[in-house]
Amino acid sequence: MSIEPHPQPDAWRVVTAHRHREAVARVRLVQQGLETYLPLLRRWPRPPVGSDVGPLFPGYVFVRAARARFHQIIRTPGVVDLVVFGGEPARLDDGVIDFLRSREEPDGIIEARPLPSGSAVRVTDGPWRGLVAVLERRVSARERVLVLLDILQRQTRVEMPETWVRLA
Repeated sequence: MSIEPHPQPDAWRVVTAHRHREAVARVRLVQQGLETYLPLLRRWPRPPVGSDVGPLFPGYVFVRAARARFHQIIRTPGVVDLVVFGGEPARLDDGVIDFLRSREEPDGIIEARPLPSGSAVRVTDGPWRGLVAVLERRVSARERVLVLLDILQRQTRVEMPETWVRLA
């Protein structure tokens, strides 16, 4: 008596796609009857060339598939491979996809929400790492911010990359 292996249920997987070809890979996977998700982000500042909307995760597409479809997925135009951890294609919890979809605007695009002026922020990188500051404003078109740091018993304006600050 042989025991048939239990078929693996469909799960979200992460596919690497050719850079700037994520949408093509997604369309080709959909044409094969697979459920896909390509979260899009409206970038700030708007890039000098190209669209202000692009993949939230450049080079990646999410696809819901069972093991039996893996061979078909990696042979899809625009797809490079499946993301693998420990020798197995990585599974992505449904909650991750639900979370990303909950952040979308009605047009299906995730908007980057800048930190509001006056917010207390913690500097997470650079020479001021670990200090708490007040966000004064964003410096347009440079992805930088001006913050007010208490240095030498007075507030000092310091410019730094926006990626160096997080809400405190």
